[in-house]
Amino acid sequence: MERRKFLGLGVGALALLAMPKAIFAENYRVKLPDVWKVKNDEKAKEPSLEGTNEAIKMVFGSNKTEEGKVKLKAPDIAENGAVVPISFKAEGAKKIAVFQTANPEATVAIFDVPEIGIPDYSIRIKLQQTGIVTVVAEIDGKLYSANKLVKVTIGGCGG
Repeated sequence: MERRKFLGLGVGALALLAMPKAIFAENYRVKLPDVWKVKNDEKAKEPSLEGTNEAIKMVFGSNKTEEGKVKLKAPDIAENGAVVPISFKAEGAKKIAVFQTANPEATVAIFDVPEIGIPDYSIRIKLQQTGIVTVVAEIDGKLYSANKLVKVTIGGCGG
């Protein structure tokens, strides 16, 4: 082996060992398998937060949240429920979770925010019908949330 390749591999290995553990993602499907089994009431005529509240309690240990400190952007009307863009910010958050009432599973995603991270996310989710999107963030030991009703139109007619 050439000396340069050997030194390059050695430096790369040292860099991996020096990386903080916070950079590696936590697999919440393994860590909290029961939270992904929490179901929404699909037969309800109006969106119900019952499944969402149960999932929040499983993720954070409590479902008592306060409004504020979480900014959520989602469309009022989604013409295509297969691709609904949402974005959210929560300055100072340690953990952020996204929930919804439109699909069978209440939990969408859970994020651990590293100390040097900037909790400003944009994702696309799937909603099979009109429902409420909820984002919950743990900030300074308290839970803050934001909700948004997203109407999903059938056939992309826009109304």
